[in-house]
Amino acid sequence: MEIKDINNRPRWSVFEAVLVIAGVFAVRLVVPFSEMVWLKELSRALSPQSPQLGAAFIGALVQAALILAPIFYFVKIKYNLSWSEAGLKRGAIREWLWKGIKQGLVLFAVVTVVSIVITVIYPVNIKPQAIAKVLGSARDWQGVMLSFLVASFIGPVSEELYFRGFLYPALRKITGRIPALLLSGSFFGLLHLDPVRFIPITLGGIWLTLLYEKTGSLYTPIIAHSTWNTLMTVLLILAGPYTTAG
Repeated sequence: MEIKDINNRPRWSVFEAVLVIAGVFAVRLVVPFSEMVWLKELSRALSPQSPQLGAAFIGALVQAALILAPIFYFVKIKYNLSWSEAGLKRGAIREWLWKGIKQGLVLFAVVTVVSIVITVIYPVNIKPQAIAKVLGSARDWQGVMLSFLVASFIGPVSEELYFRGFLYPALRKITGRIPALLLSGSFFGLLHLDPVRFIPITLGGIWLTLLYEKTGSLYTPIIAHSTWNTLMTVLLILAGPYTTAG
């Protein structure tokens, strides 16, 4: 595979990358979001037919802010770098947009097939992910819009900037390419907190990292991730919860 110019020796460290995600979990553990009256009222206002969906949208925004704010601090303030150092190199729009869509379609198919094979080999009673059940509950235009914003925009942008643009280069700097691919992909699968789907989601993470390396632009895996999640969200809304979105 041709490796394009990605930042193989970033200024930030693995410790700083881990610190970002540790901060997300720390805030979620300490701050009682589910008990806040204003959040419940806002959730109902955003999605009257499914307040849980409104809460999921707010939660996705909060999580994205908790990820992006420290990355902004490390990239722009502490190290005074260009965003291209974290992979945000647009280049020709046709390259990253269409390649991202095509790769997202293939990734969706591959992850789905792998998930089916795993369930055939190791039959288990698979329970829908909580977020999948919530996204699949959309029945009016407000709910559908919130579902796609969470799955197709907020999640892919924040996750790709962290896992591919921030964590992976820091790991690669000290471990080399293959260990960094496996470690960052496994971390991506692990943080989805779903043991049954760990393997297909990890595979998706590795695929997206390879796509980043091949194109040299983080925009390509963002579009691929968004395409993958969009297709899964369509299935959730039309046919009930299915749970291999990344």
